[in-house]
Parts: sequence; C-alpha cells; structure tokens
Amino acid sequence: MDLNLAGFGPGVILIPVLLGLTALWVGALVSIARRARGMSGLEVIGWCALVVFAQFIGPIIWFLIGRDRYAPPYVEDQP
Repeated sequence: MDLNLAGFGPGVILIPVLLGLTALWVGALVSIARRARGMSGLEVIGWCALVVFAQFIGPIIWFLIGRDRYAPPYVEDQP
C-alpha cells in the first residue's frame, strides 16, 4: 500500500490524528483537575488512570459520563 500522498508521506495523516488525541487527553486531564474538589482522592486517581491508560476511549468516557457527575468549579463573583 502506497501512503506517499503526493510526496508528503504518512505524516500528513498521522500527525493531525496524534495532535487531536493529545488535545483530547490533555483536555480530559485538565477537566478532571478542575473538578477534583468534588471527588475523593481515589476517584481522581481512577479517572486519571483511565484517561492515561485508555488513551482514546478514556477521555471520551470522562466527557460523556464522568464530567456530569461532579459539580463544575465554583467561581466567586468579583464586585
């Protein structure tokens, strides 16, 4: 199978996919960290482990199921 794609090579497909997966992974970890106050320590470790070790499905599970279980971070209004 030729993946040359007009002289650019397989990186023309692989790099955007990897960047997208990295953004999904980092976004999930940041979201978990922002909601950590509403979770126990074991829950935080469990969600982070799921996101890190199941690198594609873990963040999707967090955004679809886990994120709604915990309150968003409380922000005080500044006068």
